Amino acid sequence: MSTPVRLFALVSSVLVMVAVAPAAALAGTPVTWESEKGLDFLGYVTLLVGIPAGLFVVITILALATARRSYTPPAPGSEIHVPSDLPDHH
Repeated sequence: MSTPVRLFALVSSVLVMVAVAPAAALAGTPVTWESEKGLDFLGYVTLLVGIPAGLFVVITILALATARRSYTPPAPGSEIHVPSDLPDHH
């Protein structure tokens, strides 16, 4: 496939999707559906405060459970040799 054909295929598919995708959003609710009551104040507080706070607590507990507090770095060794005849770069 040549480049103009690929470009045409890309542009035309994007234009079709932009034209067709919003059609589902324009549909109305079916008449047979019963209208539900919204959330009360306690439901909103639970949704907006309780769930994020619960996630914060769970993530904090998991982070603390996996923290490596018993890690001790190895003692410095003499494996690395830095020659003294190298010029300073600073």
